Amino acid sequence: MSDFFGKLKSGAGKVAFEADKMNRLNRTKGELEKIKNQIQAQYLKLGEMYYNQRATMGLTGPAYDEICQAIVDLEHQVESKNEDIQRISAETYAPQGAQHTPQPVYPGPAQYTSTPVPTQFPPPPDPTQFTPPPAPVQNAATTKFCPNCGKEMPVAAKFCPDCGTKM
Repeated sequence: MSDFFGKLKSGAGKVAFEADKMNRLNRTKGELEKIKNQIQAQYLKLGEMYYNQRATMGLTGPAYDEICQAIVDLEHQVESKNEDIQRISAETYAPQGAQHTPQPVYPGPAQYTSTPVPTQFPPPPDPTQFTPPPAPVQNAATTKFCPNCGKEMPVAAKFCPDCGTKM
């Protein structure tokens, strides 16, 4: 009988672990989408400034450097979030007292490290060698994320299938 309860307790622990893992994964994916949207906003702002200054006085100035640095910083955050998603996805449940050595287990926030962000924006590229950035992947038209739990869902969804929040 105690074996039954031990299995039941272990199963409940695994379900709780997987639920927590999925919640953190969805939240991180939602944060990643927000960062990508911020990058797109910076690109738009840069394009508007480029057009206005080109039409009036020229192309150089600290405002360009500031926007470019913001884009570099956000791209570093994207890399960090992608690493978090890969790390969280690789986690497996390890019941207490297990004899085997599992795949990476959630270590807790104190052990996370972030990618260092450069303090100086690199020198601008040669304008004669300019190639436009690749077009962003547009999956936002078919999916959206729950503002409460971060769950990805179709745009047409009225309620979050994970937590029930009204969209």
